[in-house]
Amino acid sequence: MNTVSCPRLGAVRFAEERLRRSRPHCYSRQAPRRARRSFWGWWLAAALLAAGCAAVSEEQRPAKEVATKRHPPLEGEPQKPPPERAVGYFPLPAPLAIDPRNIAIPGLDFGVIKPEPVRLDNGLVVYLSEDHAAPLITLRALVWAGSVDEPAEKLGVADLTFDLLATGGAGGIAADALDELLEYYAADAAGGASDEYSTFSLNLRSADLGRLFPVFADMLLRPRFQRDRFEIALGRFVEGVRRRPDSPEGLAYRALEKAVFGPDAPFGREHTEKTLRAISLEEVRAFHRRAVVPKAVLLLASGDFDRSELIDLVRRHFGEWKGGERHARDLGGPSKLGRRVLFVPKDTAQARIRIGGHGFQRLSPREYSIRVANTAIGSAFVGRLYREVRDAKGLAYSAYSAVHPGPTGGMFFAGADTRPGAAAQAIEAILQVLAGAAGSNPISKAEVSSGADMFLNSFAFRFDSAEKIVREKAVFDLFGYPQDYLDTFRDRIAEVDERAALEAIRSLVREEELQIVVVGPGDRIGDLSRFGPVTTIADVEAFR
Repeated sequence: MNTVSCPRLGAVRFAEERLRRSRPHCYSRQAPRRARRSFWGWWLAAALLAAGCAAVSEEQRPAKEVATKRHPPLEGEPQKPPPERAVGYFPLPAPLAIDPRNIAIPGLDFGVIKPEPVRLDNGLVVYLSEDHAAPLITLRALVWAGSVDEPAEKLGVADLTFDLLATGGAGGIAADALDELLEYYAADAAGGASDEYSTFSLNLRSADLGRLFPVFADMLLRPRFQRDRFEIALGRFVEGVRRRPDSPEGLAYRALEKAVFGPDAPFGREHTEKTLRAISLEEVRAFHRRAVVPKAVLLLASGDFDRSELIDLVRRHFGEWKGGERHARDLGGPSKLGRRVLFVPKDTAQARIRIGGHGFQRLSPREYSIRVANTAIGSAFVGRLYREVRDAKGLAYSAYSAVHPGPTGGMFFAGADTRPGAAAQAIEAILQVLAGAAGSNPISKAEVSSGADMFLNSFAFRFDSAEKIVREKAVFDLFGYPQDYLDTFRDRIAEVDERAALEAIRSLVREEELQIVVVGPGDRIGDLSRFGPVTTIADVEAFR
């Protein structure tokens, strides 16, 4: 076979010969190894290129086309136009030849899976969600205790307590030995506190359930809280406090929380180095004794396990556990707000803008219309804020809004990051969108429909794993939602119309109460006083 009958081989030999002439050192016996490797790399690249260019061989082409190429028509002979060929050298299959605009998309038919809880005689509630796709199990405890339950002078005790559950030893196992045990079984333990509840979890292989479930019970019920690990955790939390000013995003959100809820309110205060240093090891143990009681704990298990076996393990290791009642809370009502601008000087390349106020109270019947309206206003790509602030005016890479419920009113805010010199323009654009949606330019029927569709289509992803399924159900039960809440949620969202969306926006956007937070360099932000009285915050932690 020669280069005439085999164009692929001819191309390769041509490339090889050209390389031989241009880089003769590659063929020398004394050539370095790198040069020889370079030659073979060039040779392979040339071979792949030649093979790709000749992917459609002479034999694969239509006989008429091949003949035309090999035997050109005589002079004066009429030439026929080449036959039309489909893109990609083959005609599109019928399913792909349809105009996508004419495809009828059926509605999403999604049923929420709700694990049935098992209640023990001592008040402990257990949620089980089996999933045998992978030999893994997640054990998790949700505890009715969080930062809102901390004494004002001991802020951070909840975080320290639940962090130490995973690191401070348990039962008869010292901390170092516990670390080695979990590492040997490739298990992972973690704990932490949020505002209203705390979590402790253990991820393990299903084959190790019998060995590690008693360890999980000891870590939750009988932690050792070793002093050396307490000192390490305390130092880590203190260092985290010192690093908080490094985050412009964190500065903006912390300032907004303090502005909306109040700096000394349960949802606005934050732990400091002073409050952390005031916590003793005995106070950590006391917080654990008060918080971790059967009637204040929900136990979750998801993954590859046998239901009857796991229930037997729970009864064996938690059945005799005794304790008091779940403590009640009195968190008051939402704070009274007056419009203001809070400026946090920070030498950053972008200015962070957050404009917010109160959201909605948990279990409010307005939840559904508020969620649809917020999605229509603040979702990515199709939300009105995104279209106006980002697309139309080019003032930010993205503009959005978010809303969160809470026992005292929650929080709503709109946000965007922009160049410092354009901060005032971005604030004005955001305020115009919010004011228009609440008055002169209300959310249209199309926007309501789009917002409802986006929210409903994302709803299913809250239940796409066994762990999410069991966690969603447990959290809603922890907060006292009705048993049919998830069953009726999608229907209630679909019922929202333009009038309900307008009322929802008006309840969120009270212009006289908006808190406007700006983080950025003071010499480039410009005058913000036209948006309200300006307060400069040099230290967010000390802001009152």
